[in-house]
Amino acid sequence: MDRSHRPLERHALNDGPLAAGEVVDGRYRIDAQVGRGGMGVVYRGTDLTLRRAVAIKVLQARGGGSDTIKRFMREAQALAQVEHRGLVPVYAVGRAGDLYYMVMKFIEGQTLSQILKTDAPLAPARLIPILVDVCGALQALHMAGLVHRDMKPANVMVGADGRVTVMDLGIVAEAGEAELSLNAIGTPRYMAPEMLSAAEVDGRADVYSLGVIAYHALTGAVPFDGPTAMAVLFKHAHEPFEPIRQRAPGVPRALAAAVERALAKEPGDRFASAAELAVALQGTLGGRSPLPWVLGGLAVVGLAVGAWLALRSPEAPRPDAALPPLILDAAVQPDAAPVDAAPVDAAPPPPDAAPATKPPKPPPQRPGTDRPPPDRPVVVDAGTVSIRVLSTPLGATVKEGGTTLGTTPFTLERPASNRTLVLSFSKAGYDDATARVSLARDGMVRAKLPSGFELVP
Repeated sequence: MDRSHRPLERHALNDGPLAAGEVVDGRYRIDAQVGRGGMGVVYRGTDLTLRRAVAIKVLQARGGGSDTIKRFMREAQALAQVEHRGLVPVYAVGRAGDLYYMVMKFIEGQTLSQILKTDAPLAPARLIPILVDVCGALQALHMAGLVHRDMKPANVMVGADGRVTVMDLGIVAEAGEAELSLNAIGTPRYMAPEMLSAAEVDGRADVYSLGVIAYHALTGAVPFDGPTAMAVLFKHAHEPFEPIRQRAPGVPRALAAAVERALAKEPGDRFASAAELAVALQGTLGGRSPLPWVLGGLAVVGLAVGAWLALRSPEAPRPDAALPPLILDAAVQPDAAPVDAAPVDAAPPPPDAAPATKPPKPPPQRPGTDRPPPDRPVVVDAGTVSIRVLSTPLGATVKEGGTTLGTTPFTLERPASNRTLVLSFSKAGYDDATARVSLARDGMVRAKLPSGFELVP
């Protein structure tokens, strides 16, 4: 590390490990301290090679303990694995002497915490776009099998151009990972109840934290507070929160209902994903969810097109023909196929005439399908399942029985069955791994490949 600096920049940053003007690894100059996270200090710096502003995050203490270094590297790996406009790009990670550092894109703006100190409560029209953008970044993390675990207003950056970025992934963890250290699991005022126990956590823990952020922004206060961390955590786990509209009667009912659902104590009672929460939040802006509106519009268009095609088809049934009943259960079949009535003026058959042979009934139709011509077989779709295939790290090649299926992350679609696939994962520099996945229902499979090298020397 080059410690030479100009006289103008000789003042020290007493509360951080670096001084203004110091140059890390001969390339990154420290300009000013701009923030402090749970385990690191963030500086605004300059990349002397590319001549651009950067953010430089370093550990709080030089030569931090193994747990601190592990969490620091976990953040770097998480940001490197997932690319999303709402996550900070990482330019470099390294070690200079006893100092670990991470170089990221520098983002001008204010944290949501800073905004709430002066502007809370926020109007829904201002808050919802911020929350929706955060949902997008979290969904990208969750699809990669990661959980942020420390969502709070201080980790949401609103740029000067309005762009929203999720910051500080220092305690990000793989979905399902349990961690009991209070110093490493998050911020109590915004923490999901399940994070206090050894229970496995998934993306719904971040959904809960985002619900707390929304509650804070709409009412001006967090739902639970107390004199100690344990007192706050106990309230999250066991006490009901005061309804939003009791604290802030002007909040629209639909918005309050969406936020309160995100705050359900049981993960299964919350929104299933950050994407689902985003749809609900967007729908409250106009009093109606956009997703049902879009689906309804598509349904109307589909019915119109179907009617037009039916009128043009030579095999279309007569307008007065009876329609088959709507079948909600595929195991229930119509009682009988519609039969055309005989013409009114048709002469009755002579008494001694042989009874006419009735034409065979056409096969029962699946709901929502047109009747095929008699010589065309009916094709029944057995249904498919979608399996999200992930790995740690991402970028692993996945094979089944010697056949390459893709590179993680990707979605595997197969006909639904009782089969179990055995997938093999491989990536240069890592040991191979295998995983099993059932084709009985939609799901996710993730393999962890042991590393064959250290990211930081």
